[in-house]
Amino acid sequence: MYDLVLYNGKIYPMSEEGLSYSYMAIKNGVIKMLGNNFDQKTITSENFIDLEGASILPSFSDAHVHLVQTGLNYLGLNLSDLRTIDEILERIAEKCQKTPAGKLIRGIHFDITNVEERRFPTRKELDEVSPNHPVWINSIEYHMSAVNSMALHLVNLPYFIDGIARDERNLPKGFLSGKASAFFRNRIFENISDRDRMIGVSKAVNYGISKGITSIHAMEGGYTFHDKDVEFILKNQEQLPIDIHLFYQSYDVDKIIENGLKRIGGDIFVDGSFGSKTAAVTKNYLGTSGNGKLYFTDEELDYFVKYALENNLQISLHTIGDRAIAQALRSFKKYIKTEAHKALRHRLEHFELPREAHLDLAKELNIDICVQPVFEHLWGHPGEMYEKRLGERYKETNKFSHYLEKGLRLIGGSDSDVTELNPLLGIHTAVNHPKKISSISVYEAVRMFTYNSQYSVFKEDVKGTLEANKIADFIVLDQDLFEIDSLSIKETNVLKTFKDGKCIYSRGDQFE
Repeated sequence: MYDLVLYNGKIYPMSEEGLSYSYMAIKNGVIKMLGNNFDQKTITSENFIDLEGASILPSFSDAHVHLVQTGLNYLGLNLSDLRTIDEILERIAEKCQKTPAGKLIRGIHFDITNVEERRFPTRKELDEVSPNHPVWINSIEYHMSAVNSMALHLVNLPYFIDGIARDERNLPKGFLSGKASAFFRNRIFENISDRDRMIGVSKAVNYGISKGITSIHAMEGGYTFHDKDVEFILKNQEQLPIDIHLFYQSYDVDKIIENGLKRIGGDIFVDGSFGSKTAAVTKNYLGTSGNGKLYFTDEELDYFVKYALENNLQISLHTIGDRAIAQALRSFKKYIKTEAHKALRHRLEHFELPREAHLDLAKELNIDICVQPVFEHLWGHPGEMYEKRLGERYKETNKFSHYLEKGLRLIGGSDSDVTELNPLLGIHTAVNHPKKISSISVYEAVRMFTYNSQYSVFKEDVKGTLEANKIADFIVLDQDLFEIDSLSIKETNVLKTFKDGKCIYSRGDQFE
């Protein structure tokens, strides 16, 4: 007798394009049978679910999530809907009135390209509306910050640290970038309790479950974030209702080994971002004399890659601009010498503006590419941030179809909390890319967030597709992604999420 049988639906195993079944039988959390021509008289079960024509996919695996950061941002002040500096200042003033004096006001989701003035609030502007509260506004992609005077005093930045903007009197303007912004973030998160981390992470995980996620690659720790986040994940991951695969963003190989981990990296920044003009590109940014920054020397990166490979660690690096991609691949090329090294399934995260030779070399070295399609949804249309930063080069970003033509394996991530924890929006954008030539099929897009993501953490034998003897992690959708107009993908809803054969979410459930 089976524990659960689902029938009268369209079940896509994602093991082969075009393949589908009408029923699936589960026992002890494992798929035992899939088929068509369901006959309830010949199959016994404790629980039958009539799908009434609904479709089923493997549950989603988001391969690039700053999980603790995402959780903590549920506790921050959302600025994403504001369009002027005055609106931002007004919201901060309102928050100050409701917050005990001296407690930090943390502004989140600030996108400089959404604000008419195309700048952060200044230190003086923030001081006027928050004389009794430290205020810190972090940009949506983490690389820049704005702070008031009380926040500067609270953190006490080293005077000569790189990235403090100063006025003609050499006083801080309140704008931080690069190392200064990362230092500030790190100090703030030093003082956040594990209780607050758990409150936030629980909210984030529950939201992810409602979007069909049962597996997350958690990018935690490191200079820009905080190692307390890693400690929290290591201590609490078994208490969470989904699978957490930790990517420790540390340069310290010995620390990774001491913690018994098999991979290192995630957002180890080889460069920055397009939004802050810190991604390392070959040609200057539009209207400037700058072309971003490499955060490692060749010698530093070579040492790191060599030492990690000597200890058989899977490596993952943040590379956005073509100069950063080139530097990372040079290091990999020097030290990936054996098939065993290639078999570690190394990754480059983002990989937004590669040159043709980079695609060939990544394929040669068996480097997988973790992409964030929603970046194109936010910034890839004509007139949006990519074009404002890169000019005509914006047409060359995130060429997913070409990556696949070159034989690269694409893994899907959100980079939450930069974008929403929502694989369906990522799938929608990959299929409906702003540059149509770079769009991919629905099958290829779904694979990025299912099989390919599980493959990246060596779980493809048990998860990522719906096949006999694999774990029963799957979702029920209210629309068939393979039948509807592709422009409707983002409007699809998850009706149910199953983990280990048990329903952990039904649409309408209210999470705390």
